[in-house]
Amino acid sequence: MTRPDERAQSAPLGVALLLGLTILGTTAVVAFGGAALTDTQDQSEFARAEQAMTLFDSQAAQVALGDSNVQTVDFGRGDGTYSVDPDAGSVSIVQLDCDDDGPDGAPYDNESDVLGGDDAYILDPTPLGAVRYTTTDGRTLAYQGGGVWSGDGDGGSAMVSPPEFHYRDATLTLPIVLTRGGGGASGAARATVTAPRDPVRVFPNASDAFPTSSPDCGGEPFRNPITDGNVIVRIESEYARAWGEYFETRTTGEVTYFDTDGDGADDDVVTISLVSLGQIGDFEMPGEGGSVTVSGASGGHATSEFAITLSPDDSDSANFNNLQWSMYVDEGQQQFEIHARKSGGSGCSGGTSDLAVSLNIYYSDDGGDTYDAWHADDAYEATCVDGDGDGVDDEIRLTMDFVDDEDGDGSYVDYGEGDVNLTYTSNIDQLVYFKNAGDDFGGTSDSTTFSGHGDWESETYTVGDTESIDRLLNHYFAELPAEFDLAVDDKNSDTVNEGASSGRIVTGGSARYVTYLHVTRNEIDVRMA
Repeated sequence: MTRPDERAQSAPLGVALLLGLTILGTTAVVAFGGAALTDTQDQSEFARAEQAMTLFDSQAAQVALGDSNVQTVDFGRGDGTYSVDPDAGSVSIVQLDCDDDGPDGAPYDNESDVLGGDDAYILDPTPLGAVRYTTTDGRTLAYQGGGVWSGDGDGGSAMVSPPEFHYRDATLTLPIVLTRGGGGASGAARATVTAPRDPVRVFPNASDAFPTSSPDCGGEPFRNPITDGNVIVRIESEYARAWGEYFETRTTGEVTYFDTDGDGADDDVVTISLVSLGQIGDFEMPGEGGSVTVSGASGGHATSEFAITLSPDDSDSANFNNLQWSMYVDEGQQQFEIHARKSGGSGCSGGTSDLAVSLNIYYSDDGGDTYDAWHADDAYEATCVDGDGDGVDDEIRLTMDFVDDEDGDGSYVDYGEGDVNLTYTSNIDQLVYFKNAGDDFGGTSDSTTFSGHGDWESETYTVGDTESIDRLLNHYFAELPAEFDLAVDDKNSDTVNEGASSGRIVTGGSARYVTYLHVTRNEIDVRMA
């Protein structure tokens, strides 16, 4: 039996327990909510710092690139600290394998590897410097090399805005922004940016050359194009991983990471080797005047496939009867054209066609004053296909295999494996784009020598000599720039339906990618207060 005084004591005890639980819950909610609020405030402050550093980036670039003499940037108030570190990180540029016979070493992970031999510095290791913002929990933001980078405090990094690094069409344009100066501030900070000197041209530079301490490179002037070896840009930075990810997504180069501080993480040095990755696979035939961009064919016999298939224009009832069609390259003094022209026969009848085309190849390296000319009669024959799906092979197609491995032996430059052979001739009058090249050769142009690309070269040809289409295309493509536009010209524009035509080009790339460099040192002085 429960006594009345026991029941009277249980009520206050229950209230006390309930009140205690409520206080504990409220304390937990307040504590959790306070931590979440602090995290949110930290994130918001970091985001504001990113915006401020991005603004600094754009205004510092005006000074670095010569568009302004002075810029002042207010970073606003925050809990972190701002500082200028003129020694943060480094950049160097190396030409690897100057003698073009294969590298003797690899100056990737250790600057001391470049001691001479066939490697040489274009730009010696040079401090990049940085303007850095550091939070109370160790995270960082930094302006370095013309870009903005973030670090998570545990070795991870990311790009906030890209650096001044532009690699396109085999050309590297690199205004190297070097941050100098000093000072620091907590809370509100202001930076004044000036240029202590005008930008200094590094490459090309007619007054500079590779050091004589490098026996295979010494004395060679700093001039474009770089036709021997390949170029490596090396970045040492606490944000090296983010630099590398930028290189991987924005350039066509080979990116490698290294661990030079021994912490087991490949995150403090990154290199990019500016080489071709090869091109391009299947492509739709561009219209007249349009072009296909080809790269990776220079520096050797790197073209392994090249074929095109042409369909006649719907309005051409004669089915290629007036065919005069070319693909050409016009690169100033360098001119190239491959021209197909109907030489005999007619369209489809009974599922077959005897229509044949002649082929002409033209190349000049002096704007057409002298040139190489090759010709073959009845080089390719048209075929008949069921192009409209009616079950009848009565639509004509012209397929021309220029480069292939017809006998399956792994070589696409064999002579006499069933490929079309062209004859070296003293003049040419069957062109479309370079149609004024019909005069006779003069002087030494009665012969031509192929050399400089390894494999079966060197070969000398005189009038009447023959060579396979595979070898001719590989040689002339290697002579052209590292990246070129292969354009279409249809003299009788109603003969080919380019929209229904196609092609395929495969190049293997080359470690001898001709590279054009435009490099300057752009120094800025940053004073933080």
